[in-house]
Amino acid sequence: MLYVRRVSSADAMRDEVNEHQPFALPGARPRYGPDKVVAVEKIDLHLTPDLEAELLDGVVTMTVRALDEPVTRLALDAVDLQISRVERLSADAQPRAMKFARRDDKLEIEFDPAIAPGERSTFAVRYRVSKPRHGLFFVKPTAAHPEKIAHAWTQSQDEYARYWFPCLDYPHEKAPSSTTIVVPKGMFALGNGELVDRVDGNGTTTFRYRQDVPHSTYLMTMVAGPFIEVSQRTAGRNAVPVFYYVLPGRDGDGERSFGKTPQMIECFEDRLDAAYPYARYSQIAVSDFIFGGMENTAATTQTDRTLHDDTAHLDFSSDPLVAHELAHQWFGDLLTCRDWAHAWLNEGFATFMEAVWREADLGYDEYLYDIFEALGIYLKEDADRYSRPIVCNTFIDPIEIFDRHLYQKGAAVLHMLRGELGERRFWRALARYVRDNSQRSVETIDLVRAIESATGRNLRGFFNQWVLREGHPKLEIRVTWDDVRRVASVAIDQKQTIDAERPPYEFNVELGFAPAADSLPAGGREVLVPGERRVRAHVERRHETIAVPLDFEPRLVRFDPGAFVLADVTYALGADFAAATLRADPDVVARIRAARELAKDGGRVAREAIEAAFEREPFWGVLAQTATAIGATRAPWAQTVLIRALGHEHPKVVRAVAEALGNFRSPEAATALIATARNQSSYLVRAAALTALGKTREPAAFDALAAAAKERTWNGTVEAGAIAGLAELADPRAMPLILDACRPEHGDALRRAGVAALGRIASLVESERTQVVDTLERLLDDENFFVSTSAVAAAESLGDARLLPALERISQQAFDGRLRRDAMEAVLRIRKSSKVPAQVKTLNDDIDELREQQRKLQEKIEAIART
Repeated sequence: MLYVRRVSSADAMRDEVNEHQPFALPGARPRYGPDKVVAVEKIDLHLTPDLEAELLDGVVTMTVRALDEPVTRLALDAVDLQISRVERLSADAQPRAMKFARRDDKLEIEFDPAIAPGERSTFAVRYRVSKPRHGLFFVKPTAAHPEKIAHAWTQSQDEYARYWFPCLDYPHEKAPSSTTIVVPKGMFALGNGELVDRVDGNGTTTFRYRQDVPHSTYLMTMVAGPFIEVSQRTAGRNAVPVFYYVLPGRDGDGERSFGKTPQMIECFEDRLDAAYPYARYSQIAVSDFIFGGMENTAATTQTDRTLHDDTAHLDFSSDPLVAHELAHQWFGDLLTCRDWAHAWLNEGFATFMEAVWREADLGYDEYLYDIFEALGIYLKEDADRYSRPIVCNTFIDPIEIFDRHLYQKGAAVLHMLRGELGERRFWRALARYVRDNSQRSVETIDLVRAIESATGRNLRGFFNQWVLREGHPKLEIRVTWDDVRRVASVAIDQKQTIDAERPPYEFNVELGFAPAADSLPAGGREVLVPGERRVRAHVERRHETIAVPLDFEPRLVRFDPGAFVLADVTYALGADFAAATLRADPDVVARIRAARELAKDGGRVAREAIEAAFEREPFWGVLAQTATAIGATRAPWAQTVLIRALGHEHPKVVRAVAEALGNFRSPEAATALIATARNQSSYLVRAAALTALGKTREPAAFDALAAAAKERTWNGTVEAGAIAGLAELADPRAMPLILDACRPEHGDALRRAGVAALGRIASLVESERTQVVDTLERLLDDENFFVSTSAVAAAESLGDARLLPALERISQQAFDGRLRRDAMEAVLRIRKSSKVPAQVKTLNDDIDELREQQRKLQEKIEAIART
């Protein structure tokens, strides 16, 4: 499942509060899997959805085997289901009615006679689902959106299968399944596994699917609607049939979005030394999906927001989403976490495999940058919200742990493991893990044991430190050269809190020393600079100094080639060494860290190195990060470099440059951004330029932003950027445009941008605050899940105590666990912020004013220096 938790705009308020919230919310407690009294050996579903009436008639037939005690009563998970009959089935007798009762979201079935230990029993439950609250979703035309096409889809993760069929709804219960779906003729229906039959009847079509490999109930699916099918097939001896399905009119976008799936399957089969495990692979794009994608076994559901046109394809790709859900077919479906606490074995692996595909498709630099971005996303959540171990079982709802610790930190751990084991051992260990645990439920110890079996390495300490302990090291790296002793010294300081309960981290790291740093060698994995000497150091103390005798003076010093150490790393190399790194280190992460140091330095050597990088740096990600770093300085020289860099050929570089120019409140920046917003083809570049334009607060910005807000582009991208810019402009004239963007007839992206803009403009324009509070209070109850979560984030950002009653109600009553958690976090933040003195709350504005004065002063100094 791909779900990126909301990014709150409440950073300023969090700075005021200046401390983490604990991950465990009030009422959270340790969660463990339920006891098992039976093993489920087969599930058969017979489903008849009615799209118009929004109901589902179903029969679930289940075969169970009693374990070590006679079974007289079995409690199935069943929420909001209308149960009409339960029957016990046998091959040699007529079905017999069984007694049943509904208690506390359970369906309790009595077995008379009891199922003897080791014996099997088959029973059928006839039921109906009508206008469901969760698990099953009906999409149809509405007054606000008459263009919508009627269809239905299910979403069972984490524990929502129980809302559309009775079951034992926990990941450790796995069974083969079959699904029969009856729909009106002309409709298509998708279920798990192989399509074994398709029969036209009296005005209906019946689709029958069979999934022979056991899987969990959260991976079961049904989708029905007028979908168009496109088929492909992998190359090689397995020749896996690959299908994707889109609603009418989107077939070209579907090919653009899903077309590389066969190559991804082949890549993962090769890397894992394990064939794709199912008879076929399908992807189906649905509307109003509440996640990015869901890895239902052999039948992934994808959001239709990932479908995109030619223009979007300039700098947007569905490949990360497609690769993520495909990787789950091994990690999550074939091997399934036994408890949600170990869900990183699903999500961390899938996130890591996104990067593996990126490496296979685009090269090593792209892989390493993907991992770098993942680490950065985790570090931000750790800094802004909370810190927790990756394996964690204390929560209210399982969905709470599907965060950036689970996904991105999990992926970073696997990258570090790749460095620790080495390339051949790492992939051999993963292949062993898959082979030994195929069709099983797994915990982290199963991965540890597979690594030990494949390589002989005992990595229990590694996993205790990086997976079972919260946090990460914060490293500062300094370099010195002693010309008399001919010794290079690398100082590694751990800057995080260290005490008896939080000892220093222990890890291995490679260092490299080269006599020249004139140019960048060809990139790739484990590239050595000419003449480079490598050493491997062990770090275990707060302060470590590694002294390396050399027969040459190093011009380039390399720290952790491959960026394997899971850490927040800051370079303090000095301008000369940092400039050499930016110029000649083959490692893209090293170049980014060096650029950040140089941006802070701002001296002549630093400026020249950065200007040169924009002329010759081959990898877009380094320039994008460099743009962000120099933009944060708000220095006049940085503005000049950035305006010039708007002419770069790579749209992702231009996007980052445009965002960085939002730090400058100057006519020059505004003029450049207006031109970029008008002349660039990329939707994402235009959106970034428009948002940054608003931040300049220049008078010319309003008309450009107001005009762009009326455009209608792919996924509302450009107009959403304009609305964000209007909020940043702090102009009361923007308020009607922002309110209009929140209206229900607009698309999700524009509405979410409008909601976020409400929180922002109210914090900048006090006269709008009461109207914003009233509007947000209404939007908190919006029927669109994403609008609702955006309203929670905006309410938290605004920090107005008048919204507390509504947020508290949502934290208790909202149906989706994500929304409940977000609302509770907002409540806690607002309460804590309300205790902060008013003088502190104005600190950010004062700092902004001081920065602006400093920028103007520096501009005058540089002007004098030029005369």
